[in-house]
Amino acid sequence: MEERRIYDEFEFEIQEEERHFRSSQNQKDKRINQLEQTIENNQKIIQSLQQEINQKNSKISALHDQNHQSKSVLAPEDLICPLSNKLMIDPVIAQDGNTYERNVIEEWFRNGNTESPITGEQMEKFLIANNSIRKLCEKWRQMNEN
Repeated sequence: MEERRIYDEFEFEIQEEERHFRSSQNQKDKRINQLEQTIENNQKIIQSLQQEINQKNSKISALHDQNHQSKSVLAPEDLICPLSNKLMIDPVIAQDGNTYERNVIEEWFRNGNTESPITGEQMEKFLIANNSIRKLCEKWRQMNEN
């Protein structure tokens, strides 16, 4: 009888330890999931900030270039790529309806972006050559060469 009681107490202690272990493991798993989600969110924030910094650096670079060119004449805004701030050579229309320099918007997509850099809306990687703007850019270049 005494042996049975000791065995039952021992069995109860083992079960309590197992419950405690499972509960502790579940808490650890939940915390790991929370940390993974936090890391993922922080990576998205960092990527967004890097894109914003790159855009601002491009604008600063374009302004710097403009300030150092003698007799520089500013091209009309519609002929300037909104991402690179440079006169376009191969303009394309994206799904958001805006025109970009082809290699710049393609790089935007290669960097994992799926949203419009102007509107923030989701867009496909489908691009259409904007021949009218290309011709205007070529004409502007010809008229403003030194």
